[in-house]
Amino acid sequence: MKIVQQTVTLLTLKERPIGVWMLSGLTAAIGLLIFLSSNSSIDWFGLVCIGLANGMMFGSPVKTCQFDKQSNWVIFKQQGWLGTKVIRRPIYHITDVQVEPLNLFGLNLYRLRLVLLSGEQFYLTPIPSTDCRLQQKLARTIENFLNR
Repeated sequence: MKIVQQTVTLLTLKERPIGVWMLSGLTAAIGLLIFLSSNSSIDWFGLVCIGLANGMMFGSPVKTCQFDKQSNWVIFKQQGWLGTKVIRRPIYHITDVQVEPLNLFGLNLYRLRLVLLSGEQFYLTPIPSTDCRLQQKLARTIENFLNR
């Protein structure tokens, strides 16, 4: 997640999962090559690779989070291949900005999330990152913007 715009009244963050898109393109290419070079009528491994690539591509939307002090809203927007989803919440409903640690097979990963009054949680970084300092910097930036 990167800071796209920051003013006194507006903070916009955006996450583009380019790495996932590149990996899905590579997986699709490998699956297609295996499928086309197969001697049998249907190569299941090639089809599985193509299916996984489609799942990665469709499951990795561009996420935008906009904090707007003038309108007093935080707007979460997901733009993907299957459409756009927009969620609005009052900015004063944000109770906490957290860097959530995860441990996956001994690898330390981190995700940035917002906790709302209702208990809802919004992950600003849908794909966990190994860069803890970047996640903490984003959390501090959001907290400073919200004057906490």
